[in-house]
Amino acid sequence: MRLGKTLISAVAMFGASFLGSCGVPHYDVPYTSVGHPTVNTIIERIQCEIRDLVRTDIQDKSSPSQMYGSFLRSNDFDVLIALSVEVNETGGLTPSLSYMYPPSSFTFSANATLSESRDHTFTENLQYPVRQIYLDWYSARLAQQAGIDPKSLGLTLHDCPPEADTNLSGELGIVDFVALAARSAGLDTKGSADKLFGGTIQFLVTKNVNAVGPTWSLVRFKGPGGLAGLSQVNTDKIVLSFAQGSDIGTDIVLPTLAQLKRDFLQPKTTRLRARAFNYQAYLLLQQQLTGSIGSQLNILQNGLVNGSH
Repeated sequence: MRLGKTLISAVAMFGASFLGSCGVPHYDVPYTSVGHPTVNTIIERIQCEIRDLVRTDIQDKSSPSQMYGSFLRSNDFDVLIALSVEVNETGGLTPSLSYMYPPSSFTFSANATLSESRDHTFTENLQYPVRQIYLDWYSARLAQQAGIDPKSLGLTLHDCPPEADTNLSGELGIVDFVALAARSAGLDTKGSADKLFGGTIQFLVTKNVNAVGPTWSLVRFKGPGGLAGLSQVNTDKIVLSFAQGSDIGTDIVLPTLAQLKRDFLQPKTTRLRARAFNYQAYLLLQQQLTGSIGSQLNILQNGLVNGSH
């Protein structure tokens, strides 16, 4: 019996050392050459999909920009975005030991559990006026058509990332939210105020390994059984809130090439005036985040109820 206690203690000590040695959990995002996480490609993807909704160079009447570009530009929508990436890692040891006392049929069994969980969450709030993204794209395209590298004038076309290096840098489907809003009877009424809409995009990736470990059968002992269990859950989420800005009803002033060159030295024309924080977009964003928390709590509650039956 003393040998059984010793073996279980040794397994527990090994488990504590094993769990304590785990490194910092890795987010489901790209990492730089020096090993630091970055969300740049996610932000580029968001800006790119908004740009594709407001650009004016596509003549196809069925294209998203032709169908919904005017709706977004004329209503001067601000887009408030809550971006969050979370990783949760859990490790556990559940050794089992059976002590057999031959020649009798007496068997003594013991089980132990040791687990550890670590959670890392990053959250960032962003606000983009759709008119500014359109103005950025228009200015960069104007320079490009004149044979000038847009980057040399500090301009960007808001192109999509060349490849999806994480779930949120792939196709997000922001156009679906805009399409629903533009076709909504309440939102598409001309002249109506306080047009608000939004949506949530979430990726949940779960990786786990259970009951890993050898089992030895000796004369008197059998164990330690399925020793280790490891899991990693990555939750990547974007919540978008669209609300009308302060310049609704005004025209967008487009720059000339000469103004672009001048503004490179003294930025003015290609930037909108300083935009105040859009409080209506913030309220809708909070409503969506609160609703998401409520949904998660209901899922957990239902799981507990179902598990008790």
